[in-house]
Amino acid sequence: MLEIPWDKPVSLNMLNGKCRTVIGPLDAVKCLQSEWPVRNGAYYGCAVRACNAALKHRKRPEDARAAFLAASREAFLTIVAETGQDGAGDNYRRVE
Repeated sequence: MLEIPWDKPVSLNMLNGKCRTVIGPLDAVKCLQSEWPVRNGAYYGCAVRACNAALKHRKRPEDARAAFLAASREAFLTIVAETGQDGAGDNYRRVE
């Protein structure tokens, strides 16, 4: 399966202290399935489904990105840097 890159990658601080940059829905699915700290959250399941749907061209990649960000917040992962999807260049940072 080929990656569909997001306009703006998402960089996260994982619970093990490593920074992980996710570039698109395929990378997000790999991260969710092999590196995710909490797999029983509602947003986790939505993110997996949204990313798989994006890979099958049934959902926009940016919708999958939004679902991945919601799952990241649900898992209490720090979003190091991510840029707003409106293209205005606003930087949002999550402060713990």
